[in-house]
Amino acid sequence: MNHLKRFMPISRRIIMAVVLSLVLVMPQAFAAQESGKVGVVDSGKILQQLPETKQAETTLQSTAAPLQKELDRMNQDYQKSVAAYRQQAASLSKAARDAKEKDLNLKGQALEKYQQEKFGRGGIIEKKQQELLIPIRQKVLAAIESIAKKDGITLVIEKSASVYVTPEYDLTFKVMNQLNIK
Repeated sequence: MNHLKRFMPISRRIIMAVVLSLVLVMPQAFAAQESGKVGVVDSGKILQQLPETKQAETTLQSTAAPLQKELDRMNQDYQKSVAAYRQQAASLSKAARDAKEKDLNLKGQALEKYQQEKFGRGGIIEKKQQELLIPIRQKVLAAIESIAKKDGITLVIEKSASVYVTPEYDLTFKVMNQLNIK
């Protein structure tokens, strides 16, 4: 959890730097490509409305639910052990306290290891998410590429990376129509 809190501000800075660089570089790229057409697409909106994405989310939730229950059980067990230790600490000998602290430390490490293996970066849930979402993203990208080629568009940008776009350059609904999304 602490790693996620530290990662989020860094990732926001990276995203803002990329967007800012796109804003600064894009006018020159557009000027160099006077003959090319540009389009934008809101892939997040498309992915959100695809039935395959909803099925993938359901599958991911059903995969994560038992793992989360086990994590919750381990956490409760750890918290109970800590509470019991705090009550008994004053009445225990130094050797007994050291043994209990070592046991608590091992339980805490096991809890963190389980959380990282299942829910952390490169964990089971992330791998399952990639396994489920990569084919869906490829399907959307193929539809975007097909429409771009058909309409003679040479550059397609993600809508969230643009500052302003006139509706005539937005390909989102064309892509949704091609994917039969209502």
